Amino acid sequence: MRLDKFLAHKAFGTRKEVHSLIKQGLVTVNGTTARKKDVSIDTDKDVVAVKNEPVSMQMVYYVAFNKPAGYICAVHDTKQPTVMELLPPEFTTLEVFPVGRLDKDTEGLLLLSNDGNWAHRIINGKKEIEKVYYVEYTGTLSEEGLDRIAAGMELGDGTKCKPAHLTLLGDGDEWRKIAGDGPCKIDGDELSRIEEEDAHRAQPLEGSCNAAMITVTEGKYHQVKRMIGAAGGEVVYLKRLSVGPFDLSGIEETGQYAILLPEDYEKL
Repeated sequence: MRLDKFLAHKAFGTRKEVHSLIKQGLVTVNGTTARKKDVSIDTDKDVVAVKNEPVSMQMVYYVAFNKPAGYICAVHDTKQPTVMELLPPEFTTLEVFPVGRLDKDTEGLLLLSNDGNWAHRIINGKKEIEKVYYVEYTGTLSEEGLDRIAAGMELGDGTKCKPAHLTLLGDGDEWRKIAGDGPCKIDGDELSRIEEEDAHRAQPLEGSCNAAMITVTEGKYHQVKRMIGAAGGEVVYLKRLSVGPFDLSGIEETGQYAILLPEDYEKL
């Protein structure tokens, strides 16, 4: 790859701006000042530095991001802020994109990559990769609605949803106190205890916000919100906690991201 193209991909500016850096002697390759913009580099072997700061040679990225509310899952948009605005500029120039989508007002785990094959494995519905969400809702979920969620329901517009696993947790405010700083800290032991008590049939508290965990294997448009709505509730807060083997460990605060290592992204 040409040096100037590499630096442009790494968001050091336009080709013209990159040429200026090289001309000023601010770019080195393997410790030697680069004199030509078209010098060929090997991203697997060479070391490039700009202003004495090493440049990451990574070209393919696998990213876990704790998306905050208020951003859409798109690379570019002229009217609304996108998740890419919260991430390093080189992700955009290297054409990293969201793998699947979360609604603008939904928080939680969003995977991104510029590896199309890896992304397809995740969003391909036939793989039935589990996605776990923490939900807060108002209203009462009917017995019939809970059964339909468990069996697989058909929504009003004819959209068919595969069976999902729902566990009602009780008072949303109380559950947040149990969970600590946020719903991402809910652990499996506590969920198991609740399920053993048959909490999935517990009556919600009137006049309060109720919490639940739901696991789906699809990613249809507004799926969780529409399923809860069809069962009698209205979602007021939604956060994705995990996608398959990936979760929010290490990126508990919204806006944080982590670059996945091979031992992580190769789990799929």
